[in-house]
Amino acid sequence: MTTSPDDTFEFTTATGPDGALHVELGGDLAWDSADELLAAARTHLAAARHPADVRLDCARLTLCDSMGLSTLLALHRETSAAGVRLHLEHRPPFLDRLLLLTGTYHHLTDARATAAHDRATPGDEADGPPLPPN
Repeated sequence: MTTSPDDTFEFTTATGPDGALHVELGGDLAWDSADELLAAARTHLAAARHPADVRLDCARLTLCDSMGLSTLLALHRETSAAGVRLHLEHRPPFLDRLLLLTGTYHHLTDARATAAHDRATPGDEADGPPLPPN
């Protein structure tokens, strides 16, 4: 399998005026890149003045494999333990499908809050199963 340069995982971080950590993700969140994201998030969470929220902008993600999903779950666990809220924003359809199929959609997203923020109904753009009733 060959990887094109467009699939290389990259991320940028910035602290917004609201105190939230904004992380823009791009490329493949996969087994060979997932640790890098988790290490960076841990650094920010360990700071004396950690962010109130961590907002992952997923719009430029091209793939999320099982290790990427595991990283999102670990990040959710660590942000929750620190009293920080994790937001998965601008999720591409493939990510919603992955979260739906693995039963992690409601765990990793607040369907009501993210739908309002993204201006979409959860599951609208996913070609996967419909969301289970609350």
